[in-house]
Amino acid sequence: MGVRKNARDLTSTEKAAFVAAVKRLKAQTTGRNYDWFVTTHMTYFATVSGVRYAHQSPSFLPWHRQYLIEFERALQVYDPAVSIPYWDWTVDRTTSGAPFTADFMGGNGSGGNGPVATGPFAGATNWRINVSPSSSTSLRRAMGSSSLPTAAQVDSVLGISTYDAAPWNSSSTSGMRNRMEGWQTPNLHNRAHVWVGGHMGQQDSPNDPVFWLHHCNIDRLWSLWQTRWGFDTGRYLPAAGTSGVVDLNDAMQPWSDVTPAAVLDHRAGYTYA
Repeated sequence: MGVRKNARDLTSTEKAAFVAAVKRLKAQTTGRNYDWFVTTHMTYFATVSGVRYAHQSPSFLPWHRQYLIEFERALQVYDPAVSIPYWDWTVDRTTSGAPFTADFMGGNGSGGNGPVATGPFAGATNWRINVSPSSSTSLRRAMGSSSLPTAAQVDSVLGISTYDAAPWNSSSTSGMRNRMEGWQTPNLHNRAHVWVGGHMGQQDSPNDPVFWLHHCNIDRLWSLWQTRWGFDTGRYLPAAGTSGVVDLNDAMQPWSDVTPAAVLDHRAGYTYA
């Protein structure tokens, strides 16, 4: 069983191992390489065949949980000891502290929304952007243009006992999921994407490796919510018969054999430090 650690607690060796595995996956030319993950996120960002999978729907959390699992497995082909760390943005809130250090995720973009200037992902030679709606071939960031969520705001979301509610989209005014995703106040997930900016503010956000640390934290927060309210299948809504979204036992594309019910209890596969 793997343990996902806080990025600020990683040793220099652990940071180097994670970066090396990410870069080896990026260099892979066939199969589920790094760019496959970027393309998959872009494909399932909006409605596919009338169903919302990755965003603005109840499956936001289980879809990204499976997505993280797939990515972690892909990294572990190169280094079985690697796990995805999480970025706790309620604590680490600066553009130069963890995880944005020169030996890990690197720092801000130059000139407001320009190429990342430091770290292992700076410049197209180190980290070339191949799949994107923008023309930039270098990773871009524009950090700090908005505010990050606070611990008090996280606590307010974790205190909501209902997972989701009709109309099961970005308009849902009750339920935990839409507040966690960020379409209702206090807007957790979306705000962190906007705070980093650049590629993280676009549909191709996985082009920025900090995407995985951010979504690992979102998954951790969902796990904390589940610890409080239950890991059982009855916690996920909607259960069945809902058009346009993924019900409890519906397949989450592109994984034809993975349902929300299958990923609700992650504790046999990984835990959080």
